[in-house]
Amino acid sequence: MLRAILSLLSLACLALMCALATNCGGSSGSGGGGCTGGPYDVVGDWTLNVTGSGGGSGPGLINSAGLAVFFENSVPLVTVTLPAITGTCSFTGTATAYAANGQTATDTVQGNVNSATSISGKISNGNTFSLVPNTPLTGSVTALSGSGWEGELEGETIGLLPLTFTPSGNYQSMSVAGTEAGCSVSGTFNQEVGSSTNVFDVSLTFSGASGCLVGTVSGLGYEASSDYFGINGGASGTYLYAISSGGAEVMEVYKPAP
Repeated sequence: MLRAILSLLSLACLALMCALATNCGGSSGSGGGGCTGGPYDVVGDWTLNVTGSGGGSGPGLINSAGLAVFFENSVPLVTVTLPAITGTCSFTGTATAYAANGQTATDTVQGNVNSATSISGKISNGNTFSLVPNTPLTGSVTALSGSGWEGELEGETIGLLPLTFTPSGNYQSMSVAGTEAGCSVSGTFNQEVGSSTNVFDVSLTFSGASGCLVGTVSGLGYEASSDYFGINGGASGTYLYAISSGGAEVMEVYKPAP
């Protein structure tokens, strides 16, 4: 499981703060460094693989600023933000994991960008990780348009019905708005670099009366051809995902299956 990317999450002690207190698995890996070459173009969709105690994998992406976010479909949902990966041959910094129960934990990672299609490194708990390119979408990136879309914010278990998308801005960028039972969401998916790049910078604002989620979710998004969370019965189609870089929230957008 991706929570194993952090030594603070490597024990099944059910609460991240428990793991924080025990600092489980805390050997110090060296990792990273000693690289040459680059900078490489790493903007795009990737899969994070963690090898070692409790290791696993999950999808995510890197944007042009080096923001790298990934998520694991676990209980509770876990998202991971790595230190900036800009394409230079080595990087180091703090990784943060967020769990849907509100807990967070951090650990140090050091890595190498070996090429435009290979990234690897070590975590200070002794685990290793790699990033490999991912192709979640069959076909071209296309801005969603019109009404009839539905969304669920995993980690918050909030349905957003209905959602209406409007193409706007550069390339395949779009805006979104929706209201359900007095709770509203509005925001933007701004496509990066060009029309062939499946990376969106995302900002979503939630508002409403008591009982509604209130606040802003910022992070990265991408389009896919599969129902990752199974909330649309696994139907084929176009899906849009938004991954928070500051919390355990992932939104899946879809057209309901007939």
